[in-house]
Amino acid sequence: MKTLLNKWFIASCLIWLIVITSRKLGHPLPLINGYIDDAIAIPVIANLGLWFQRVVIIKNNYYVLSKWHVVFIVAYVSLIFEGLLPLFSKTYTADWIDVLLYIIGGVFFYRVMNKAVVKIRISD
Repeated sequence: MKTLLNKWFIASCLIWLIVITSRKLGHPLPLINGYIDDAIAIPVIANLGLWFQRVVIIKNNYYVLSKWHVVFIVAYVSLIFEGLLPLFSKTYTADWIDVLLYIIGGVFFYRVMNKAVVKIRISD
């Protein structure tokens, strides 16, 4: 469960909530509105995947995603949201800056967030 309590995961979810709420209220945040959600998408998705692996599949808090897992997540999200969905819906637009932000988010997740949960033991 500590995977979902990661400070970067919580901060990303709060930022996403603020961005979505500001859009719904008709007051999108300049500069932040179009890109921050793309930058935090991979850390949120990968962290949820890491949590699922730790709790349901591997059942080990020391498990971390390999760089190839993160590369797959970035490639998959890029392909779906910047390649396929724009072909089928006018709601989506292909933007290579978004792909760059997915990559940056993936690198951030891999280097900063993708850590084993360590219990601190206090010896007597």
